[in-house]
Amino acid sequence: MVNEKKLALGQKIQDLLSKYQNFVLIKIDKTSHQTLENLRKELKKSQANLKVIKNSLLEKTINKLSKKNKVLAEIEKTFFPLRDTSALLLLEKEWSTGLASFYQFIKKEVSLSFKFGLLDNLTYPSERLVQIAQLPPKNQLVANLVGSFKAPTSRLVHSMKFNVAKLVYILKEKSKKSH
Repeated sequence: MVNEKKLALGQKIQDLLSKYQNFVLIKIDKTSHQTLENLRKELKKSQANLKVIKNSLLEKTINKLSKKNKVLAEIEKTFFPLRDTSALLLLEKEWSTGLASFYQFIKKEVSLSFKFGLLDNLTYPSERLVQIAQLPPKNQLVANLVGSFKAPTSRLVHSMKFNVAKLVYILKEKSKKSH
């Protein structure tokens, strides 16, 4: 007979995975409760949530959802069975700030680490997640890109103005000397 509590927890995990399209599974082995609470506070600032879960319930939930979702089926094939104590880092649509916030926290706390993640319907192993978390935020990358598009135009305008300005300066100096 199936335990009603476990069914409810499985349904809760399923609801969380459908609400948050982006998530990262993290290893929390030997992490103190106080550390997890501090992490939750930090993540809340960047609109991310942390839920400690049982590996078996997550595996069953993803197995159930993988019948409809090919990305979750890929996770099931690649990363299951799960080992070590786990938690779900649930990220909003704009996931870069939450991921960066978690990365900054784990630089100080060595008992936490990435396992795998699902970001924008792509799966990433732990090594890739570390690289992605170190990137600047999306809006900063867009600003850099726009700036790099604008730079050649600005240089062209400046170079065109420079010769005219130099000519004006020379003529001004000549007019001063002639008086």
